[in-house]
Formats: sequence, C-alpha cells, structure tokens
Amino acid sequence: MAVTAERGVGGGVRAHVTRTAELWKLFRNERSDPGAFYRRLAADAVAGFERRYGSLAGKRMADVGCGPGYYTEAFRAAGAVVLPLEYDPAELRLAGEPPADAVVGDAERLPIATGALDAVFCSNMLEHTPRPATVVDEMARVLRPGGWGYLSFTNWYSPWGGHEMSPYHLLGPERGVRLYEKRHGTDHKHRVGENLYVTHIGDALRMFEAHPDLVVRRTEPRYYPWAAPIMKVPGAREVLAWNCVVRFERV
Repeated sequence: MAVTAERGVGGGVRAHVTRTAELWKLFRNERSDPGAFYRRLAADAVAGFERRYGSLAGKRMADVGCGPGYYTEAFRAAGAVVLPLEYDPAELRLAGEPPADAVVGDAERLPIATGALDAVFCSNMLEHTPRPATVVDEMARVLRPGGWGYLSFTNWYSPWGGHEMSPYHLLGPERGVRLYEKRHGTDHKHRVGENLYVTHIGDALRMFEAHPDLVVRRTEPRYYPWAAPIMKVPGAREVLAWNCVVRFERV
C-alpha cells in the first residue's frame, strides 16, 4: 500500500541534535555497556509512542526479536501487556535472567493469534532473517485493524551494516568478510548468509508498499530522525541513514 507522509512529532531541531550526540556517546561504549545504550533507546521509544498513540497502558504488544528484553522492560513499565519473542535462547540471557514470559519462537511464524495485538515492535532484527517479507506479513497478520507497528533495521551500506565486521562490509559481503577474517580471524558472531543478511532500505520499503494491509506513516534514520528527508533519496539513504525506522499501521 502507498506510503503516506507523517510529520515528525515532538521536540525542535536542537533537541533532536542533542539526542543524537548523546546516543553517539552511548553507542561508542555499546559493546562494553550495552544496557546504557539500549535502555536509552527504549525510553525514547516509549516517549515517542505515547506522543503518537497515547498511553501504552493496557496495550497488547509483541517485542519481536526482544533479545535480553530492554524494550520489553520499558514497555511493561509504561503499562503495556508485552509478549517478548526471541529466536535465539542465548540472546535472552545476555543481560542476566531473560524477561518474564519470554517465548522462544520464529518471527516468520509468530505464535500469536490473528488480529490479537494493538502494536508490534521489532528493533534491529530484520537484517538477521533470510525472509524479511515473511516477517512483515506476520506482523501485519497479528495486528488488529488500526494497530500500529515499528520496525528498525541496520541497512547494509550504513557505517555499521556489517556489525562487528564494519567497515569491511563496504567491500561486499564476500570480499569484505574475507578481508575481515584475514585480519581479525574467523571467530565472530555474525556470519553473512547465516545470521546476517544484506538488507537495503529500498527493498524494505517496496515490501511495505506491496502489502495490501499496511500503510507506512513515516520513515526516518533512527538516531537522527530530524534528517528524515534523506529517506526520500534512493541511494543516498542507503549510506546516510545508518539505521532505518519504518512506522506503519494496519488498515
């Protein structure tokens, strides 16, 4: 379904730039202190959702690809009823005990009834699935009409597209990986074609545009949403966006 425009909500340019600077400082220590970075993102997510959609209290949500549960924790603190779902059991324990009632499951086959949710949240998971269109189909299926969704992913040509292999990934998924492994060894978490896949913003937006039950309300770079106009420029957005956010609704 066609994309419709939505203006950014909340704060001026100065506030957005300040947020970007703060996130950058936290991101630089993300490997040694992931909790500080992701809890800040989770708090931002709650604040943004409540500005757009009202209180989260009582809302039925899924946190798809929840990892250790930073977002689930924040949504529950705001009063939402959250199902945390994660494919890899080890990810659930990265910060200690997994989130309560977490489900080990596949985003391509969500263990959720059709139309059961008010909202679905999926942060930085899409680039880790071989069939992203199926994930989008499943998110549409479990949302009630009028429900909303948030999807973010790291686009391949962004500075962090190769995750720990960055910036070697910019040389391509084969050549870049070979050079990275030659210099740093083969003991790395993410492997292209196994648990990390080349994901482009243009391809993702076409998936949404082709979906009969979803409408995109806004796309933006996650860490600097004030630069949303770059999302309208094919090519440039693949490099400059760093991390892509798609805000959508079920119709």
